[in-house]
Amino acid sequence: MLKAEVSRRKAIVGASAAAVAAFIPNIFSSAAAWGARPDGKVIEPGRVIAFLRRGNIRWAKGKPIRWSYAPKGAKAIDGQWPIAAVLGCADSRVQPDELFDLTPANLFVVRNAGNVVDDDVLGSLEYAVEHLGVQVIVVLGHSLCGAVKASEATLASGVMPGGHVTGLVERILPALKGLPAGHTLAEAVSANSVQSSIQLLDQSDILKEAFDKGELIITHGVYDLATKKVSLS
Repeated sequence: MLKAEVSRRKAIVGASAAAVAAFIPNIFSSAAAWGARPDGKVIEPGRVIAFLRRGNIRWAKGKPIRWSYAPKGAKAIDGQWPIAAVLGCADSRVQPDELFDLTPANLFVVRNAGNVVDDDVLGSLEYAVEHLGVQVIVVLGHSLCGAVKASEATLASGVMPGGHVTGLVERILPALKGLPAGHTLAEAVSANSVQSSIQLLDQSDILKEAFDKGELIITHGVYDLATKKVSLS
C-alpha cells in the first residue's frame, strides 16, 4: 500500500509541477501572478530551475563562476534574495551554493541529516515562501547518504541506531519500506527525496495552498558525489 501511495503522490507532484511549467509564458505575463522577492524582482520558477541546472553544469565541468542573481552591487548586510529554497542533507560534502554555482544570498538552504521533514524544516520553508518570495523548493538527496545507509541497516536488522539518530531513521524508513526487496542505495536515496517532497505538501497548509494556487513548485533530485551532477525531476 505504501509503495502504491508514494508512486501515486509522486505522479501527482510531478504532473502538477509539469502543468504549472507548461503555462509559464502566460502565468508570468503578470508579475502579480507570483510573489516578488524582497527587492521586488520576479523570477519565474521555470527560469529558476533552468538557472540551477545551468549552474550545476558549470560546477560538474569544473568551471564555476559563482554567479549571483541578487541586485547588482548588493551586499550581504543589505538583505537576501533567494531564487529558490533547498532542503538538503547536512553531509559536509554537499554544499548547495557550490554545486549550483551560486554566491551567498541566492539560495535559502535548510539542512539536516537525510533531508527529512520536521517542524523546523516546515517553518523555515514556510518563511521562505511567505516572506522571501521563494517559488521553487528543491528537495535534494545525495549519493552515499549516511542517514539513508543507517536506515537501510535498521530495515535489515530491525535494530534502531539509538540516540536522536533514531528519530531521523524513523522518518526515512517509510520511504524504504515502499521499495522492492533488493533495491539499491541509490533507489533508497531517491525514494527518500520523493517522500520528503510529498510530506512538505501533506504537513504544511501554507505550502499546500501556495502549490495549489500555482504559486509554488516543489521538485526533488539527487546530487551524485562522483560526477558532481544533480538530477532534478
